[in-house]
Amino acid sequence: QSVKHNMGLFSAALVAKFCPEAISPSQEAIKGGRLGYTLIHEGGFPSNDCGTWHNEGNVETLDDCAAKARDRGYLSFSITEPSRYYANKRHCYSEAIAVTTELWKKWLSEKADIPCPGGVWLNNPNYDVYAIEPTA
Repeated sequence: QSVKHNMGLFSAALVAKFCPEAISPSQEAIKGGRLGYTLIHEGGFPSNDCGTWHNEGNVETLDDCAAKARDRGYLSFSITEPSRYYANKRHCYSEAIAVTTELWKKWLSEKADIPCPGGVWLNNPNYDVYAIEPTA
């Protein structure tokens, strides 16, 4: 009876317990809107056909990498987790992926299989790619 009358509560608890990497699309959209960037690809980076790139070197945080990309006029970036290979920092590339307001809104709500606009994703387990919210 408890499960029958509290299905939402039990469903959320089961997902959290057995699928620890599951994400809430609505929470991701809120987070992306608040931060001004959102994850669009894990385990790789874009091919040159998606847009040019620039090596920004080592940074402390995702925010630092996003700021470097914005300063360059780019609307995406690739970044690693902190690593001893990068002096316990993250390695950052600014990426010139075309990010439109339409794509931004779509990517906030649809995270699965986002294509690399005009190119392909190159596999590299060390890098994740984030899109930056375009400004009007």
